[in-house]
Order: sequence, then C-alpha cells, then structure tokens
Amino acid sequence: MSDMQPPPPPPLGDMPPPPPPGDASSATSGADVWGSDSSGRAGFGNRLGGYLLDGLLYGIAMAVPIIIGVVMIVAAFADCVTVFDDVICPDGAPSGGLLGGGIAVAVLGFLFVVILYVRALGRTGQTWGRRIVGNKVVRVDNGDVPGIGRALGRELFGWIISANILYLGYLWMIWDKDRQTWHDKVAGTVVVRTR
Repeated sequence: MSDMQPPPPPPLGDMPPPPPPGDASSATSGADVWGSDSSGRAGFGNRLGGYLLDGLLYGIAMAVPIIIGVVMIVAAFADCVTVFDDVICPDGAPSGGLLGGGIAVAVLGFLFVVILYVRALGRTGQTWGRRIVGNKVVRVDNGDVPGIGRALGRELFGWIISANILYLGYLWMIWDKDRQTWHDKVAGTVVVRTR
C-alpha cells in the first residue's frame, strides 16, 4: 500500500461546476451584488464591466470595415451632384464596383466580428471584455463552456429580448437568487469569476 501514489492534480484553469440553480449557496442575500458571491458567480459590476469592454473592443473591430465600406460607397458617388435633394449622376456613375464593394466590405466585416464574438464565447466561455475582467460563461448543468449553438442562442436572446425591454433581462441578475439574466436562464448558463 505504501507504493500507491496520489492522483495527479487537475490541470490549471479547470474550474468546478457552479452550484445548481436554487442551491442555498448561490443566493445573493448578504453577497456582493457588484463583485462576486461565495459560489464564485460574477456580480453585476463585473458583468457590466465585461459588457462595456466588449462593446468598446468589438465596436472598434466592427468600425474598421464599416468605415472602409462607407468610404468606398461615398467614392462611388464622387461624380454625382446634389440639386435640391436630388442626386444627379452622369452616365456610368455611381460606380457599381465601388458601391457593391463598399456594401460587401461593411456587411462582411460586421458579420466577421459577430462570428468572432460568438465563437470565442462558445469555445472558451470568454470574450475579450470578459477575459479582461475575469468572467467566464459556463453551463449550469456541468460547468463546461456553452458551445457555439448555445452561445449563439444566448446572445441572440440577449440582443433581441433582454436588451429591448428596458434592459430588464440584463438587470434581472441583480435580484435573481442564481444571478442569472434572462438569456442565461434560456441558455442554461451562468457567469462565474475566474480569479
């Protein structure tokens, strides 16, 4: 029996799954709503910080192709003039190549950044802003990262429903005992602190 070795420690970065919803340890009574609670779930302040950083960083990434696209669209109308709110263009203007290219650059650039965002959230549970503030989105049932499909559904619900009803879906986590937003509840996820 003396030659038995203890099992190796878990790899760095692995986190135990969060407590199941409704667990007494996840209640926010007496917990720091702004930071994190004893279960390791992120508070409103942490989540707001990650949300604002994501808006800034991914917004800048989206702005680059959109600005390039707009410049191309404006250049397509360079030979046109405006007379009493009417745009008058000579033959061959606006340039179809520049106009189509500008629209394509703007739309494809926007979609590329959205795909980057959802892919990062699905595969790692963290976007750029969440990584900076130390938050991670995990599944409630097993503590794993959400996966691409669940991340996409979570974000679409958040962007369409949670944000458009006076941001009530986002604010819900303040008084929810499991610290979940509406889109967390729909996707079966929770945001935890990584540090």
